[in-house]
Amino acid sequence: MTVSTFLILLALGTAVLVAFAVNRADRLRNQREVFGREFDRFYFGRQGALAISIERSRLKIRVGRTVKIYPLMDVRSWEKHWHNSRREGTITVSVRDVDHPVWTIKFGSEREMNQWYEILNQAINEGEKL
Repeated sequence: MTVSTFLILLALGTAVLVAFAVNRADRLRNQREVFGREFDRFYFGRQGALAISIERSRLKIRVGRTVKIYPLMDVRSWEKHWHNSRREGTITVSVRDVDHPVWTIKFGSEREMNQWYEILNQAINEGEKL
């Protein structure tokens, strides 16, 4: 293999990786837009997502590829945990569902996790407009 052949293969490999990364970014952007449609507020992370609609009294949850929508009255409890060692937090939501009673959504920012904890508090306990 000559140096020029090696450089051509290297350039082609780089182009394939860039195309793959752009495709993945577009797919995530589309998933984010579709997930938050028809909801007042939404959070979309790599491993989980939340969306809430006060007007329709609905909470949409995604963990991995599993997505479900629940009436707010089916939410039994929610709690937050911040893990200093991993610099990540979680909100755990318990719902009235035989198949998937507990959902855990990961957050990379403590501020964002606290914000969503407060959004859930206000929406479910007080029924306030967001």
